[in-house]
Amino acid sequence: MKKQVLITLCLFLTGSLLSAQTLDEVLKAHFAAMGQDALLKVNTMKVTGKLVQAGLEIPFIQMTARPSGLRIEATLQGLTLIQTYDGKEGWNINPFAGITEPQPMSADEMKTLKYQADMDGILWNWKEKGLTVTLDGQEEVEGTNCFKIKIGTPEGDTYTNYLDTEDYILVRTNAKIKLQGNETESDNYFSNYMMVEGIATPGKFVTKINGQIANTIVTEKVELNVVLDPSLFGKPGK
Repeated sequence: MKKQVLITLCLFLTGSLLSAQTLDEVLKAHFAAMGQDALLKVNTMKVTGKLVQAGLEIPFIQMTARPSGLRIEATLQGLTLIQTYDGKEGWNINPFAGITEPQPMSADEMKTLKYQADMDGILWNWKEKGLTVTLDGQEEVEGTNCFKIKIGTPEGDTYTNYLDTEDYILVRTNAKIKLQGNETESDNYFSNYMMVEGIATPGKFVTKINGQIANTIVTEKVELNVVLDPSLFGKPGK
């Protein structure tokens, strides 16, 4: 009996070791699933969709360009919110808050845009970006078993990416970000993926704060390698 138990235990441990994956292996599979090779050939991207918040549907356009250009426009009732980032400076026009002239962003505001403007994604070449990345086991996300990948930034913020263990697609991101000395936490859920010229793009993006839905982003159109004037990413109206 003892011998049989030992044999069973050895078989279990051997199976566990064979099925275990390293961080590099998980990331390699993730990049393949997301179409990283195709993404690396893209120089500009334009995403059109709508933001659903508090019962309102707000059309938006997000434009990104290598190496670090980002512009977001959201329009409602004739008013347009604009955010821009060029890798060094960020600007904000928010008529909904009474801000009708471009205002410079703080360092705290820009640090999140830096990763949003990174077309390759935060995990690509993470060592060169000065990040710390670890594979922290597995966890279930709304019924889907996921790999947990923890990401630490030089600014002291933490992101945790959850990748489906079957297809390695990004399912959820938990972000803990320090703003003006206080830590804010949010969860982003990705679904309804569509393939755009070999690149996996989420068609739906839900943000939750304290478990409650803050907003939902629906992607309607993705255009690659469109002509975007570099001035779009600088100070608006300049």
